[in-house]
Amino acid sequence: MNNDRWLSLIVGLTRNWLAINNNPILNTLRKPERLCTRKKIERLFAQGNGFMCFPYSVRWIEDADAATGAVPPVQVLVGVSKRRLHRAVDRNRVKRLTRECYRLRKQELYDALDNLSAPPILLSLNYVDTQLPDYHKLAQKFDTLVLRLQKEVALETIEPLEPLNPLNP
Repeated sequence: MNNDRWLSLIVGLTRNWLAINNNPILNTLRKPERLCTRKKIERLFAQGNGFMCFPYSVRWIEDADAATGAVPPVQVLVGVSKRRLHRAVDRNRVKRLTRECYRLRKQELYDALDNLSAPPILLSLNYVDTQLPDYHKLAQKFDTLVLRLQKEVALETIEPLEPLNPLNP
């Protein structure tokens, strides 16, 4: 009886583990989701669209190289200026909080991009405030940032309709 109980527990745990690890969209931030390529970063800052959503400066651009392979819908780069926060400990904390906020809200962004049939985008989040943030305030600001980014991408990807000419039906 005791062996059957252990066996059912192990089977249940294995099923749970498989359900979690076979799920393609998790609240994780894996290596392919991070923007690391120098060419992509240079193109993002040279040609990308941008907006300010305090305390972040956001830059984004459609990924032209996405057709060559399987890439995630968004590749993200997080930066904090040494000029704004002098101590490395503070910069690392802000980057960690930013990545955490993005990780928890990326599914909303993925769904919006999927609904728009938008190509994958490259995204840069640069922290521009001089004060260390509180996580809860940062999370509220990040919600605003995600909504603004969705609107910006929607405006960029939706092609305008041709105006109707009343003379030629």
